[in-house]
Amino acid sequence: MHATFAVVAERISITSGVAVDRLRPETTLKELALDSFLLVEMAVDLQEEFDAIFTQEDLHRVVTVGDLVELLNTSQAADVRARSAAGRG
Repeated sequence: MHATFAVVAERISITSGVAVDRLRPETTLKELALDSFLLVEMAVDLQEEFDAIFTQEDLHRVVTVGDLVELLNTSQAADVRARSAAGRG
């Protein structure tokens, strides 16, 4: 499944309690005022939802909700390429 802003915003809303209509691609994670536990929970939920894998380094580069959507999509594509390459080996 391709990550879209609407789906990611809904998942963030569930985890954070921030209303979906307050979220925009340019909303920073700092603005969400999530503690580190909730950020990790949200990251794990999103990875499971979108079958994506990313590292702590990846997460440190995420500043906005839009960055998170982009990371999910990039991570999914990398995971699909890796699985495809493994299948050819």
